[in-house]
Amino acid sequence: MMRSSADTNTKTYLLLALLAALAVLLRLGENLLPLPMQLGGARPGLANTLTIICLYLFGLRLTGLFLTVRVLLVGLLSTGLLTPGFLIGLGGTLLSLLLMELGRRSQAFSPYGIGVLGAAAHNTGQIAAAALLMQSAALFELLPLLLLLSLPFGLLTGAIADKALPLLRRLLR
Repeated sequence: MMRSSADTNTKTYLLLALLAALAVLLRLGENLLPLPMQLGGARPGLANTLTIICLYLFGLRLTGLFLTVRVLLVGLLSTGLLTPGFLIGLGGTLLSLLLMELGRRSQAFSPYGIGVLGAAAHNTGQIAAAALLMQSAALFELLPLLLLLSLPFGLLTGAIADKALPLLRRLLR
């Protein structure tokens, strides 16, 4: 029995909604983690695992939808919409999505590399947005340490995505 296109779309949007809900929970849960250092809110970025998965499963357009939902919900539930924290996070999210998609399309990176690229781009985008909002280039002094942290955190998110992708691809068939 062949599946109709409506069944496929329903399954796709249902999985996308579930991934977005999980991403929101992961992001909000990271706010509760006792971190050994408070460096500009540096976090593992576990929700980025789901962004990587979405890019590989659904492409840029639906990943953009996924991120729009995630960013708006996290903004509503955490930082508030259009607050400095929201805008700084948005800057990181946009740059990260752009560079991860370019990396994925180039086929030069595995999910591990996409994870590192996304983490580094997110940190860079956040610092750039914060510097713009605060009108201070001094914030860029934090960037080398944040980029260093991008390596283990990005490898972690990429590894989780790499292991989850085969299972999710089977689920979508």
